Amino acid sequence: MIVSALAGLIGVIALIVFAVAQVVLTGSISAGRRPRLRSIPVFSALRGQMGRAIESGRALHVSVGTGGISGEDMATTLAGMSIVEFLADEAAASGIAPVITTSDATALLLAQDTLRRPYIRRGDSGDQQPYAARLLALNATQYAAGTMDFLAHEQVSANVMSGVFGPEVALITHEGNKHDLPQLTGAADPRALAMMLASTDDVLIGEEIYAAKAYLQAEPTHLASLRAQDVLRWAIVAGILVLLIVGLLGL
Repeated sequence: MIVSALAGLIGVIALIVFAVAQVVLTGSISAGRRPRLRSIPVFSALRGQMGRAIESGRALHVSVGTGGISGEDMATTLAGMSIVEFLADEAAASGIAPVITTSDATALLLAQDTLRRPYIRRGDSGDQQPYAARLLALNATQYAAGTMDFLAHEQVSANVMSGVFGPEVALITHEGNKHDLPQLTGAADPRALAMMLASTDDVLIGEEIYAAKAYLQAEPTHLASLRAQDVLRWAIVAGILVLLIVGLLGL
């Protein structure tokens, strides 16, 4: 009984710790004390991809995968959209948008809105390309086939993939390698990661994809959230140790 009650209490305390850490760290970072983040090569490689696509006259392909914006896939899909948002901001100045593909209708709508926002902020929404976000298929295998066809027949400068994927991602990366495309990939599913690591050099592994906003946009709230998650991890570890000790004491 005590262990069960402690588990619930530790959960509440962890949420409080996260909220307090978020507020304190946001204030600290806004005051100029920005944290030093470890280097993640994929995020460094993303910078300038839009510019290189514009200079070459080719399309930059960005896949947010097969997940939607509801259910268990939501967080991973939104993480992929963070990359779309970053690239859309870069593209708005030139009027040339990256091509976003997905197999989920809700993700398509979000991608369209994400691409539209930078143009609206600039007051030139009429310049937005209407077909920059595309729904290639409605299931994972068909989506992989559609993406392979896109990479094979369109002029593509690079293939960026971050979102919900399964083992079918091997078909896409294989096609990208056939055409010697730079490929930047990321996923949370171990099956997809196994395929990505075997076929591409630049891979975001697991929780790294959720750090996209902090690394690419570096707003105080994003950086604070990343650091608050570290604080929360230590709080959870401490809670687990407390529960272990209580269990060993037989309380």
